[in-house]
Amino acid sequence: MFKSKSRLAAAGSAFTLVVTAVGISVLGGGAADAGVTGQTATAITYPLVRNSVAESQVVNYSLGESDLQKAFVAKMLAVPANGVDTSAKLKDGVVAEVDLAPAVQTKLNKTGPTYLKHWGTVHRNVIGAADAELAATSTQAPLGDGALNLHTASAADKVAFGNEVDFAGGNVKDLGTVGYSVYTTGENNALGNNMPSIAFEIDPNVAAVASNYSSLVYVPANGTANVWTAFNATTDPGKHWGLTGTAFNATACSINGARCTWTEMLDYLNDGGDDAKLLTATVSKGRDYAFSGAVDALKFGGKTYDFEAAGVSVS
Repeated sequence: MFKSKSRLAAAGSAFTLVVTAVGISVLGGGAADAGVTGQTATAITYPLVRNSVAESQVVNYSLGESDLQKAFVAKMLAVPANGVDTSAKLKDGVVAEVDLAPAVQTKLNKTGPTYLKHWGTVHRNVIGAADAELAATSTQAPLGDGALNLHTASAADKVAFGNEVDFAGGNVKDLGTVGYSVYTTGENNALGNNMPSIAFEIDPNVAAVASNYSSLVYVPANGTANVWTAFNATTDPGKHWGLTGTAFNATACSINGARCTWTEMLDYLNDGGDDAKLLTATVSKGRDYAFSGAVDALKFGGKTYDFEAAGVSVS
């Protein structure tokens, strides 16, 4: 029948294709066959003319992409699955978290670090051209991406960075493991024993010394140049701990004398009287040599303090 239809169309003949519930027939004369009775018929007249096929004459799911105009297909495919192609078409407040892709939800709900209060430059302990800055580093820091950068321009300069609030009243004997990591350079090391210090301002409560103030200071031997070196100040066998202040000159653990190991320092402070008490906790540099380097992973009191560009966090 289809070959016949093609020949008729090619010959310019007019005919009618009648679709009924029981079959298909080709009727002459270009009109629906009046002899078909008791059936519902839809007549299509060939040759087809523009807009001559009605919606009711198209069988469901019979049209494919190839039956559509290319421009129409492109337009349909350009519309996103949710029907919105620009954010301007979204009404404010209609997008909830559940509407977002899982990866976006995960990123939004990721918990960032909590930065601590009261950490900063101890301005009363800054002298001359010196500074302490939380910043990114050009090296891979022990923790995170940042570190505490320290700089003193000369032997006359000094800077301190720390916390003057949160540790006041604690016992020195409860500091536990004390330590830090230091990045130094060959230029620093060439000047002498040139390292940043861990410094706790304390009330020493030593009965034999008439002073209620001193800085308990740890200054290790130089670290390896151009790499990060970790120092455990409590197990360091060297005598690298000292107490500042003229009242402690000529005493066993004076910063200006032989100094002490950590164990010797605790024994000296534990003289049977009141416990030595913390006032502040800092990292300090100066006054001794020019220095440019960094500190990270400060440890004491059972915690580790991470110095990052955005602040100080603890673990």
